[in-house]
Amino acid sequence: MKTTKRKFILICALTLCFGLLSAKDPTQNPTQNPTQGRYEILSLNNSLIDYNNQPEIFNEIVRNQGKDAQWVSRTQFGRTLLFHYNNAVSYETAMSRPWDYVILQEQSALPRNHPEVLMQSVELWWRAFNSKFGQDAPQVIVPMNWGYSDSEVFADQSRQLTRSYLDLERDLTGVKVCPVGLAYEIVFNDCSKEEWLSLYTDNRHPSPKASYLAACMEYALIFNENPETISYYPDTITAKDAKQMREVASKAIEKWNKDKMISR
Repeated sequence: MKTTKRKFILICALTLCFGLLSAKDPTQNPTQNPTQGRYEILSLNNSLIDYNNQPEIFNEIVRNQGKDAQWVSRTQFGRTLLFHYNNAVSYETAMSRPWDYVILQEQSALPRNHPEVLMQSVELWWRAFNSKFGQDAPQVIVPMNWGYSDSEVFADQSRQLTRSYLDLERDLTGVKVCPVGLAYEIVFNDCSKEEWLSLYTDNRHPSPKASYLAACMEYALIFNENPETISYYPDTITAKDAKQMREVASKAIEKWNKDKMISR
């Protein structure tokens, strides 16, 4: 009888011990897999991401925030996601490992002129990743493009883009949109024309502060953190501009999350 009792006590003690060992540490960042080491991120993109080296801005933000991630890019100027899909180097790079995140940047005008092609191209990539890697397939992120720097057409272009990307996130389960274009719209609506135009290098490519804005938004999406917690900014922009861009990034993400809840 005493032997049975001792066995029972031992089993309870072991159960409690294993339970404590397996319990989640409340101080652990919930978005970081502790066994993973670092997040490996690939973008298949064109000049919209290549301008001002947005991946390196992101990597510096990550380092300064004490996180562990590395974004590398495969850039083809002026090209579409369908081009990347049919390009041997792009495809082999994307399928070379189970990346944690793959960022798919579409050509600037295509999502508003041919939203069905955007949908089909992202779905091709999404299916390829799931077929190759199964449960280890990367999280696909699609940055939302923005309207051109013509105030006469910007609002209409922005509406078209918002509709295209809302449909994309609604219809392709598991794909996430980073609403960069919505941030441009917020600046267009809430700030002066000069501030809005300062987001552009030409009629479509981002200025250094706009690339910083996009990098902050990608960081916020991947690490599930408010972009206003970011402290780093490159020496190509001022502290004042950096603070404004982080605030705009936060507003855009909040608005996107509300809009997609009522999207039809």
